[in-house]
Amino acid sequence: MHIKTPRLLLRPVNYRDVPALVALLNDPLVSQYNDYGAQLTQQEVRAMLQADLDDFYEGHGGRFAIEHEGMFIGSIGLYDCDVKAKHIHLGIELAPKFWRQGLASEALSAALNTLDKLVPGCEVSRVVGKVHQANIACQQLLVRNGFQRISSGYVCFFELYTSQLPVVSRSRAAS
Repeated sequence: MHIKTPRLLLRPVNYRDVPALVALLNDPLVSQYNDYGAQLTQQEVRAMLQADLDDFYEGHGGRFAIEHEGMFIGSIGLYDCDVKAKHIHLGIELAPKFWRQGLASEALSAALNTLDKLVPGCEVSRVVGKVHQANIACQQLLVRNGFQRISSGYVCFFELYTSQLPVVSRSRAAS
């Protein structure tokens, strides 16, 4: 299963992505905002990837590689699917070299508008994002994509109800 946008390809991660994912998650500009800890090993990332793949094959989300011009540049994760509450959590990482080009927004929009394909085992009505308070760019990304801040603090929480997604975007992103 692949989701194509004008500039990107979203696809499930695989074990060949481990070195690139280790480099991305350990990049100081990225790791300062995530909650994975410092200096992840390949073994730790492989274990994380296995959990993501298990979620994907169960239809409950997972991690998806973001490719630009055939190169791994980041990932977007959909995790902690709550089937009863119909909500899922969101995470996104993008290599700093690709910041401020609209690529994270393009990947996020595509993921949100194809949730039924990315998370077929969980009818999602609400997407929740948590963002480090200092990560202003990510907070702005979520707001630009329709999320609303629901709490502030060291970690800020944002939510988006899928009923707020534009129908036109859904059909375009699914191609």
